[in-house]
Amino acid sequence: MATRPKTLVASLVPVSVGVCLAVQQVGYENINILIAYLCYVFAFLVQVSTNFYNDYSDHIKGADKNRKLGPLRLAQEGLIRGRSLRNASFYLLTLAFLIGLFIMESTDSNRILLFVGITSVVCALAYTGGPLPLAYNGLGDLFVIIFFGLVAVLTTHYVLVISSSNWTPIWHIPLGIGFLINNLLVVNNYRDWESDKEVGKNTLVVLLGRKFGLILYLLGIFISTIFCPLIDTSLQKTAFLAPIGLFLTYRLKKADSAHDFKVVLASTSVIILVYGVITGWSILTKV
Repeated sequence: MATRPKTLVASLVPVSVGVCLAVQQVGYENINILIAYLCYVFAFLVQVSTNFYNDYSDHIKGADKNRKLGPLRLAQEGLIRGRSLRNASFYLLTLAFLIGLFIMESTDSNRILLFVGITSVVCALAYTGGPLPLAYNGLGDLFVIIFFGLVAVLTTHYVLVISSSNWTPIWHIPLGIGFLINNLLVVNNYRDWESDKEVGKNTLVVLLGRKFGLILYLLGIFISTIFCPLIDTSLQKTAFLAPIGLFLTYRLKKADSAHDFKVVLASTSVIILVYGVITGWSILTKV
């Protein structure tokens, strides 16, 4: 439960899209299957570690104390000691970093990848911990868009092609992925805005209001299903998700119970998964 399984598409989809970009560029025969697999492992470990540390940090700061509509938080409920979640996060991040080092040394990657790995690990902890926690200072959404969109997609693409070809970054696809995945965070922040405000967790929804939260959710749908297909016509099949996203925005606005928010969150995860499948297929079949 502490891994928050409904949100793990945030690791699966960006890495999968990065793999598809690599296959499109260099062909299946030039893809290192082990490196591709380790990219998935790295992404999962970083996300799960972030979730563990988030559970621990929010409990320490009291952010989960008065939360009524959200899912069960294990540290707050006393089901797992917060210190155990913190330590598990440290262990998993250490493993993720070692895997990142192996990926870098096993490919012709530039040493700048070391900086990417260190930044990923540090920001996983700084998301809700440290002297300037990102989620408590309106930077959580930026973190998600950058790391679950740009970094995850572009880095996967890079490490899989750099040993056999030149790497040319493609920016619009990871941008769309990042904005859509951020809608998971928007749902959580929209749901928890009252309790977050009470403890000084200044998410963008707390700082700018619930109406802004709805706009931000709608922006994630627009960027991924309208803007990106306008830039790249091969992504036009994703446009059918736009009206579904509009409907979920309406459902988010009307949600007033734990069940309502649970449905919106799960539906958002499904949209992300479907979007990833369509995007990957479009990349692989692009002429």
